Amino acid sequence: MKTLDEFRWIYGGGLSPEWEWVVRRRREIALADLARVEKEYLASAPPGVRKRRYAAGLRYFLRTKGPERDRLAVHPCFDYWLDLHAKHFKNPAADSDWHLQFGLFQGFAASLALARGDRLELDATADPDGRFFLYGSPKFVASKPTAELTMKAEGGRLVACGKPVKLEPLVEAVPGITADDRGWLLVHGVTMHGLVSLEAAERERFAAVLKQAFSDLAERDPGLHAEMTDMVFALVPLKNPVEHGSVSSSYVNLRGAIALSHAEDPILQAETLIHEFCHQKMNQLLVVDPVLLPGQSGQVFYSPWRADARRLRGLLLGAHAFLNVARYLATSLERESLPDLQKIELMVNVSLRLNQVEAAMKALTGYGSFTEFGRRFVMGMWREVELLRHATLWYPPALRAEQAKVSAAHRKKYALGETGFHKSAAHVDKIRRTPFLGPQDEEPKEAA
Repeated sequence: MKTLDEFRWIYGGGLSPEWEWVVRRRREIALADLARVEKEYLASAPPGVRKRRYAAGLRYFLRTKGPERDRLAVHPCFDYWLDLHAKHFKNPAADSDWHLQFGLFQGFAASLALARGDRLELDATADPDGRFFLYGSPKFVASKPTAELTMKAEGGRLVACGKPVKLEPLVEAVPGITADDRGWLLVHGVTMHGLVSLEAAERERFAAVLKQAFSDLAERDPGLHAEMTDMVFALVPLKNPVEHGSVSSSYVNLRGAIALSHAEDPILQAETLIHEFCHQKMNQLLVVDPVLLPGQSGQVFYSPWRADARRLRGLLLGAHAFLNVARYLATSLERESLPDLQKIELMVNVSLRLNQVEAAMKALTGYGSFTEFGRRFVMGMWREVELLRHATLWYPPALRAEQAKVSAAHRKKYALGETGFHKSAAHVDKIRRTPFLGPQDEEPKEAA
């Protein structure tokens, strides 16, 4: 694929050939990284580590081609496993680190063998919480923390340490997407906001509201829903200690996992899912095209959403996410019969988001340098901002004016004058500027 259609990526475009191509490129990169890890393991793993059959799982996974393996290679825990290896094995590591890293990987190999009905024998390690996950499935094996496990898969059945295992289930919000507060390789990478461990009833309720949010999303935006259910594997519950509307996060090294707090409102949960998924989608797209040309990470800019500064990449991801959120909420307003108070709340949300996205887009286009696709993508986003603004003209004028004032007040407080830079002097580049009027430019004084 030589060119990308920018409009297919601004909003949900469904499981199009472009989507499949971008997923394939991400998968190819991940498998190439795993092949390098296998070579490093065979060359430098400590003797005590090599005695265990970790290499069998690596070899089986790399050499077993098919849709089951391809699906696991874009799992968020696969993403995070590769990232952990890159960070922790550049320098000498303890044997226990080797056992944990390569013992946990066997969850991918064992899951693949079970799905295919293949015969596979390998050694594995339970995670520090005493669980061995079969990634890509809602199942895990309960064990002791970091226990050494001897695994055998055959005919779709799993034996551990010579005994048939009892597989414990995770709750699924929708088929293929788990509500997971227990997967160590998943929650270990969730560092923003606080994790919460749910009781069984709380976990079921967390998943139930999200199930409704997915159902609403499938009706109102089937293209985005198709992408989300293809890419997302896990939803991680977060604490909401100060009772914000929602607390959420996502990570470039956990693509396919969304962390969010519980809420009883399916529209709020859908809004949060869309916001974080758009970050995930862009992080996957940026594997193929960076949108912004390299060398622009040193400067930081005013953020329309927060008090702290943002880099251009952050403005890009934020504008894209909130544009999608505003469109979804506007669509919900047009299609649903809602109580008057909820209608007003959604109108306020959409109006504010539009002003914030516009402010971010001004900074992007004013200061950014883009790839060819990036230019088309940003101009396409401008078009969608204007179309959405036109679609909100039926909102009460006083409401729209009020949200414009809210956005302007935030800008006045945090932006450097009328520029797109953050107000703090420490966040302005340190290039020395020539005075506007130098000695040679001063106007001549009149004679006395």
